[in-house]
Amino acid sequence: MARYGSKGAEVRAIQHALGLKVDGDFGGQTKNAVVAFQMANSLLGDGIVGGKTWKVLLLRLKEAERNKINREAFFSECRAVLFYQGFTQQQVGGLNTLLDVLEENKISVNHAAYMLATAYHETAYTMQPITEYGGRAYFDKYDTGKLATALGNTPEKDGDGFKYRGRGYVQLTGFTNYKRAGSKLGIDLVNNPDLALDAGHAAAIMIAGMSEGWFTGKKLADYVDDYMPNYVAARRVINGVDKAAKIASEAAAFELALRRAK
Repeated sequence: MARYGSKGAEVRAIQHALGLKVDGDFGGQTKNAVVAFQMANSLLGDGIVGGKTWKVLLLRLKEAERNKINREAFFSECRAVLFYQGFTQQQVGGLNTLLDVLEENKISVNHAAYMLATAYHETAYTMQPITEYGGRAYFDKYDTGKLATALGNTPEKDGDGFKYRGRGYVQLTGFTNYKRAGSKLGIDLVNNPDLALDAGHAAAIMIAGMSEGWFTGKKLADYVDDYMPNYVAARRVINGVDKAAKIASEAAAFELALRRAK
């Protein structure tokens, strides 16, 4: 529920749906627009966005989110907060690839924002698919024992830990995930795991894996809906609570950029 004085993601969604300046601050202009919307839709014109108002407003939000991303506006917003030292050509290319795939798959703004923040973090801000850091000996921990079993690697010390080490935007790891992702994409990732480093493949893996709960059993929809995201808890989709608050703030920045660019 949002009302005069509220701040945050829900307010940003309301403003986006109503075609207002998106700043996340529920002030007088936002209240007036909410009241007008309520009156036009035979709702109580109290300026409070609760369940009944959201039921109708959500249709407007989804319509607004179908707008194409103005790339110039998006990059301008991101530069101000996330890439304040300027963009490299790699970052621009990586972001454009991700935006293309997110738009093609009609991913909601809040889900897209958290996916972009995850890629931003997991690729050390390069926005390019990368291979998990570490020498061969480091990945022995994934080769035998409980970790190997959990990842679907063979129990023998035969190199599966290194072969199926983390790759991509979200560090796809383990035989089970490579097999599942390969089946989903229709490519042979089991025998050619480096295919997960292709930007298009990596983006598709990120979207499917986070949406379907491949990595931890938790899905993005468990924590993030169309207008009330819990970006901090959403880290559990990837890796427990590691850097959860930092990534949440980055997701909020990407969300603001997406809403303003749409």
